[in-house]
Amino acid sequence: MKNKFALTVSLSALLALTGCAVQPVALTPVQKELIASTWSEGEGTVEAAQLRQAPEQWWAAWNDPSLSTLVAATLKNNTDIAQAQANLRAARASLLSATSQLFPSATLGADGSRSRRNDVSTDSYSADAAAAWSFSFGGRDVSARRAAEADAKASELSLEDTKSAMTSEVALTYVNLRLSQIRLQIARQSVKSYEEAKNLTQWRYQAGLVSATDYEQAKAQYENAKASIATNMHNILQYQTALSRLTVLPLEKIQALPEGSIPVPPEKLAVSIPADVISLRPDVLAARESVRAAMENVRVAQADYFPTLSLSGSIGTAAATVGALGASGTGIGALIGALSMPFLNWGDVVAGTETQKANLDRAQAQYTQTIVGALEETENALSGIRTSAAKKMSLRTATESSQLAAQLALQQYSSGLEDYQTVLTTQRSWLTAQDNEVSNQADWAIAHIDLYRALGGGWIPDNSSEKDKK
Repeated sequence: MKNKFALTVSLSALLALTGCAVQPVALTPVQKELIASTWSEGEGTVEAAQLRQAPEQWWAAWNDPSLSTLVAATLKNNTDIAQAQANLRAARASLLSATSQLFPSATLGADGSRSRRNDVSTDSYSADAAAAWSFSFGGRDVSARRAAEADAKASELSLEDTKSAMTSEVALTYVNLRLSQIRLQIARQSVKSYEEAKNLTQWRYQAGLVSATDYEQAKAQYENAKASIATNMHNILQYQTALSRLTVLPLEKIQALPEGSIPVPPEKLAVSIPADVISLRPDVLAARESVRAAMENVRVAQADYFPTLSLSGSIGTAAATVGALGASGTGIGALIGALSMPFLNWGDVVAGTETQKANLDRAQAQYTQTIVGALEETENALSGIRTSAAKKMSLRTATESSQLAAQLALQQYSSGLEDYQTVLTTQRSWLTAQDNEVSNQADWAIAHIDLYRALGGGWIPDNSSEKDKK
């Protein structure tokens, strides 16, 4: 009865320890100071799930069918995402293993044998069941399970972070592809314009109206423009092969995508960010879970200072024939209890504890670094959005004005009212203005992609935000 009572008490204590809620990881004063007043600290993964939008829905809002196709292929085929999924399965398997350590293990066995001695054969048969269980008074197995649970959550969050990183990289590459395609169109238009200027200069040179210098400059400008076509075609191929790698789709499918413009993000995304979304980035939450796992691993190491109770027992039957198994007098059984604790290896225990404490300090530093990186990336992305918006109208006006100037200069040159240097300068200015305008369009899209990456994925817009009301 005493043994049963002791076992019952031990099991009850184990279940109580297992059911205890793990205390959340609180921000240190330094970490709290890092989060500006514009942001707030989120509660955890449940709240994060309520604020997040799935990658497919987020990128579909950009209304670009080709981009949506590439994102879907990335989520399905990307090798980095596949590796993160495998890491998650391994972490969950480790959690299952750690959980099993909390409960008794049992085995069933049966065997038969025949021995011969002095021409006499002897048969022997047996069947048995054995169970073993150990309990650390320092809570080793409970803390080990909690550490495994935190690691599994960290792997789950890392998977979400990988999805965010890979889809944003695909979107960035896609924007650069569209930019290169538009630059190729500009280059081809420039070749036509430069060819017209070259032909005009050649006619005037043959007529003795201008020097050979003008003609050679016009010819050089025309040939340089032709060379830029090859450069842009090379850039296009590079972005197409990058998309093929990220999506794991054949290059032919990428090249078969229809022509399109630079994708435009939905309006007011940058002013509809929930205040606590930055602290709910998957990598921030994963870093927090790593801190939690490190804290539990410290407790695992400290548990070696306390004794461990081990119980094992077996019951069975042994007989000369199979039919006699279980008969009266054939039963066998054993029950063993042991209590152990370290005695002369305190140095190893102290060293193990210090190692885990160092790992905890490392995890805290990584947590702080992740928060700092999140804040930096977010502010840079928001600044990029503001800068692109401020430049938009000025660059449009510059393109229109430089185009008109180039046309007027060419007309005046053909009438002998301007020299070729003016034509050369205005045409270059027009080409630069066109490139600046389309580059800013790409920068606008890229800044929103950077913001998506900085915030760890898409968010459900907060339309009630004070920012949106201003």
